[in-house]
Amino acid sequence: MNPPAVILSHPQLGENIGAAARAMANFGLSDLRLVAPRSGWPNAKAAAMAAGAASVVDNARVFATVAEAVGELNLVFATTARERGIAREIMTPAEAAKRLRVASTRDERTGILFGNERAGLDNDEISLCDAVITVPTAEFASLNLGQAVLVTSYEWFRAGDATPPARLEHGQLQRKPTREEMLQLFEHLERELLVSGFLYPPDKVDGMARAIRATLHRARLTYQEVQTLRGMIVALAKGKHRVRKG
Repeated sequence: MNPPAVILSHPQLGENIGAAARAMANFGLSDLRLVAPRSGWPNAKAAAMAAGAASVVDNARVFATVAEAVGELNLVFATTARERGIAREIMTPAEAAKRLRVASTRDERTGILFGNERAGLDNDEISLCDAVITVPTAEFASLNLGQAVLVTSYEWFRAGDATPPARLEHGQLQRKPTREEMLQLFEHLERELLVSGFLYPPDKVDGMARAIRATLHRARLTYQEVQTLRGMIVALAKGKHRVRKG
């Protein structure tokens, strides 16, 4: 897998370069290319802003022109929110990430080109790219440089990420209960409901118990929650009361 290069054309502020580098590192990108940075290179403010992404900044390469920076790449997408009057395919970051992933599986080298903070990309720079990425927004279509790199880097990562959409935290208390622990909860609750007279009449008991079990299953309880419920059942059954102080 060849992650895409991130090319920053004529970036003006070292802080924004550092923010971009940090966003890249968060989502598995490391090839940072700078085209004629205004404040020169290396840049202490970029290094400070990058924090834990120092390696991305340290290994960044500087080029005189965009053409040189993208020279050996096979597929390049430009990021811009502006209508340029040029017939170009415009994609969301998510769609661009999918295409970059596909290209990567073919062992192609890819890149994403970002314009400077003041004017973005010009038509000549966009003409070097295969398509345009535009981030959908509610207002203020133009994102700052760090934000734009963050969004596109995240979509690249997400397109290949296997993290489940929802999960429980790790740990003994947060783990899922075993079937035996759930059965103990069911039996404990049903026993007390029988004693209290809630499960009645006798010919309805089995159906009511099954409905209660189904409800508890849907709750997807953790081990800790199962134990808390059993403690509540004990307290209610025994009429346990705590003396409040003060």
